[in-house]
Amino acid sequence: MKRIFIALGIFCLFIMVIACKENSKENPEAQPSNIPLSTIEITTNVMDFQMPDTLNSGWTTFKYINKSDEVHFLIFEKMPDSLRFSDYKRDIFPPFLAAHDLMSEGNFEAAMQEFGKIPAWFSQVKVAGGVGMTSERMTAQSTIYLEPGVYVMECYVRMPDGKPHALLGMIKEIIVTDQKNPELDFSPDYVISVSAMSGIQFNDSIPNGNYQFEVNFKDQKIYESMLGHDVNLVRLEEGKELDSLANWLNASDFQALRTPAPQGYQFLGGVQDLEANQKGYFSVELRPGSYVLISEIPDALNRNMYKTFNVYTKN
Repeated sequence: MKRIFIALGIFCLFIMVIACKENSKENPEAQPSNIPLSTIEITTNVMDFQMPDTLNSGWTTFKYINKSDEVHFLIFEKMPDSLRFSDYKRDIFPPFLAAHDLMSEGNFEAAMQEFGKIPAWFSQVKVAGGVGMTSERMTAQSTIYLEPGVYVMECYVRMPDGKPHALLGMIKEIIVTDQKNPELDFSPDYVISVSAMSGIQFNDSIPNGNYQFEVNFKDQKIYESMLGHDVNLVRLEEGKELDSLANWLNASDFQALRTPAPQGYQFLGGVQDLEANQKGYFSVELRPGSYVLISEIPDALNRNMYKTFNVYTKN
């Protein structure tokens, strides 16, 4: 699957549809467990990513500290060989900014013409995972495998006016070198399976505790949003239904993914999109309550791309 600056494809799809018709709050859930040696801290203060510009290749754990007042996430997107972020800014920013402004004015035909200026190399970009949706003033932790190369890391959650956070500073070039991190010995407590065919599969209930989860991407698919599937862990406040959450995560809707996020849902991270047959990991401490694993795709509930489960008090 190819993806960089994902809001691009989302807006394109929206146009076609129209045409056709201080640290975290020390919440126990936010404290990651089993921190491996190869760990990189990433901090967001407002609309930024504070982290090293250069990383080793191999398995790396990303501890994402969201000190801001907004929900964010981060995804790595591998650039084609020989291209850098400077190429991205030169080739992608101008048509996207122009198209966004035109769409905000309701001029979808002109916006489509701007999207037509996107260069052919765009299709060669590959998603490489990242940290799932993370609520304000929370910390989340995910472990993914990075091949050597040049990556763009971004958050495309939208502002109230629909502008992606990436346009406000939440985008960064990362160089991954040939120097490799030590191999990690994974002993996940639970395995989560995600597939376009069978949905998200997991236990109905587990005891409270500090866990490492493996996310197994059995396949990958491009949906109407022109994105693939990921896995986000969300704690549900008592009485909260899934409809509002699923609607907010429907990236094909131009009005969705806008902050503030709906109330009553605490985002605890997860693993962003990976290619088929790849695995990622995330760690979290869960207290008793109701939770859901859900993918950021259109119509996630009817497509079975969610799984509710209960965390009960361990005896």
